[in-house]
Amino acid sequence: MYGGRLDEFAHEITMANHQGALELLLNEKDNTGCSPLHYASRGGHIRSLESLIRLGACVNIKNYNGESPLHFGARYGRYNIVKRLLNSEKGAFIINESDGEGLTPLHIASQQGHTKVVQLFLNRGALLHRDHKGRNPLHLAAMSGHTQTIELLHSVHSHLLDQCDKDKNTALHLATMENKPNAITLLLYMNCKLLFNSLDLSAIDYAIYYKFPEAALAMVTHDSRAEEIMTLKSDRHPCVTLALIASMPRVFEAVQDKCITKANCKKDSKQFYIKYSFSCLQCPMVQKNGATGTLKPTPLPALNAMVNHGRVELLAHPLSQKYLQMKWNTYGKYFHLAHLLFYTIFLIFVTLFSSQLMVYNNQDNMYNATSNALLTVDTTTNVATLKTVAVMIVIYVFMNSAREGIQFYQQGWPYLLDPTNVVAILLYFSAIAMIAPILTNCLPEYQISFASITVFLSWFTLLLNLQRFDQVGIYVVMFLEILQTLIKVLLLFSILIAAFGLAFYILLSRGNHLSFSTIPMSLLRTFAMMLGEIDLLGTYIQPLYAEDDDQENGQARTPRTIPYPVPVFLMLGVFMVLMPILLMNLLIGLAVGDIESVRRNAQLKRLAMQVVLHTELERKLPRVLMEKIDKAEQIEYPNERKTKMGFLDFILRKWFCNPFSDDAIEMVLENNENHLADEIGKVKDRLKTITSSLENQQTFLRLIIQKMEIKTEEDEVDEGVSAKEMAFTNNINGKWSSPRVRTKLKTSFSFSKCHTK
Repeated sequence: MYGGRLDEFAHEITMANHQGALELLLNEKDNTGCSPLHYASRGGHIRSLESLIRLGACVNIKNYNGESPLHFGARYGRYNIVKRLLNSEKGAFIINESDGEGLTPLHIASQQGHTKVVQLFLNRGALLHRDHKGRNPLHLAAMSGHTQTIELLHSVHSHLLDQCDKDKNTALHLATMENKPNAITLLLYMNCKLLFNSLDLSAIDYAIYYKFPEAALAMVTHDSRAEEIMTLKSDRHPCVTLALIASMPRVFEAVQDKCITKANCKKDSKQFYIKYSFSCLQCPMVQKNGATGTLKPTPLPALNAMVNHGRVELLAHPLSQKYLQMKWNTYGKYFHLAHLLFYTIFLIFVTLFSSQLMVYNNQDNMYNATSNALLTVDTTTNVATLKTVAVMIVIYVFMNSAREGIQFYQQGWPYLLDPTNVVAILLYFSAIAMIAPILTNCLPEYQISFASITVFLSWFTLLLNLQRFDQVGIYVVMFLEILQTLIKVLLLFSILIAAFGLAFYILLSRGNHLSFSTIPMSLLRTFAMMLGEIDLLGTYIQPLYAEDDDQENGQARTPRTIPYPVPVFLMLGVFMVLMPILLMNLLIGLAVGDIESVRRNAQLKRLAMQVVLHTELERKLPRVLMEKIDKAEQIEYPNERKTKMGFLDFILRKWFCNPFSDDAIEMVLENNENHLADEIGKVKDRLKTITSSLENQQTFLRLIIQKMEIKTEEDEVDEGVSAKEMAFTNNINGKWSSPRVRTKLKTSFSFSKCHTK
């Protein structure tokens, strides 16, 4: 164990006539089952090992774990020890022996990354057995991340690359489970197959599940296999893009960076270009139609996932910006401006019809009173105008009703959960109710009511349509956010409105107060009082003192009175504290908070509006049309002379602020090249060269020393790593390789339990 002089010790025992004791001591085992040969092999003491073998120690003896001295030598990288054991009489018999886990010395040497020892075993004809889990030496080398060992095994036995263990895990699966990015990169360069294991999971699924950014980054940014990996689908992750956006946004940001390539020339040259590849954003996804059960493609799944998970940095990435800009310039601005134009025409017709309707009603009343012939002519002219406008409104309503019906058929009942759709449906119904009497030559009283509702909803819908444009849309979003908060608060505190309204009805209904004469009027009056319109003097003070004055003057009138002064003023004081002061200040604070939240998240709101805009439009457009106008990539030459801005773009930029400027190009151009990765790669190459040179020099020095017959203590210790160094390395690897406390060799089993849940 410590490299002692065993020859002298054996000589003393032989001289003492204790030959049997010597044979017993040579193969004596400790409490772990290890013999002296095990310790000599582990410590790399060549002279002690040779002495033990020469004295008759058994070379195939095993400890309680089934490990022989050859296993120890392979584990600690003792090249000369292994060579000496293989040169022994039983060397051919022990080279393929396995331990308790089915690991041969070749397995162990591959697992620990001792390339020279692995080369020695391969030269001696070691067989490629599998352990009890069905793993070959390449599997273990990949799990440990030893790239040189992987290259050596693959160069000799290339068929090991795509072999699977008992769980159908390939070397790529195992390297991913242990988060070994270098091994993953090497295996992909070797053109390993992207297979699925017994759980129908690929390697990228494990990287996403365990949240290993290094492993995922090595796969999705690979030079030649990245696109193939991004198209993999499984039950757990139907789309790799969406899974990366949800779990590892930084990794997907690196994918976006890789999709932007620049020309290899000067940045101020006219030939300089920037190429944007949108393949990572165009992941094909389908969703099931609830009404028909058919499958249809989901528009913009990647961008919608960014919005749902709040990935502002991904939405603001130049690739995402350029993708949205491509869609805006291709079809977005034309469709939405056309929609806004047609709706503006509809709004003009609705407003014109309502105004002419009031004139018609006024003239009709005057006709009934005066029977003037000239007024009859004017009335006939107004009816013709109303009917013409009504026909135009009917055409617009029927066209849009058909469109809304198609959307309801496609989306099902969730279509009605969108308040914008509900407002549109109410607008169309009220518009039909407004114009129907004119077309049927009858004038019911409810027509004026529906006209007021139609005018209000039409102008309110115009406000909703403006939120699609960037500069004015952000204010519409603020308004809607505050409106949503107000409705929630009023629904909650309507309990207080009902409480005070009923209380005031009971106390004041007998005092000839018209505003508190009925329960609905009392509730309405209470709501108005909440806004600050209490009318303390006219409603409470004057009726209180007017009653006394009337009694003194002897007047017999029925004015407003306060039947119960004490409870009325007590309830009024409580109302003033709770409603106008406390509740209104609460609403103001919530409104300010919502505005600040919208301003703080203005960028996300702006980008989210554009994503929603294009999503709704693509859901309505035919799939054939989208396939024709959609682009997989775009090339821009930033240094070329730009053409004069068109009238449409000028209007968009002037009044609605074109949502896409040249910021994306500037971000790409101003983004300095990151030389850190290149420098690290150069340093690694230099370290490899220096390490190889030092090993060669060490070999030459040993040969020189042996030639000069110089004896040193270092010659008696074989190369390799010590037990302390290996224990320290294993602790470090075990600490940082996994984010969870899990047994390394039970990774697949633990994952299967989570999968079945």
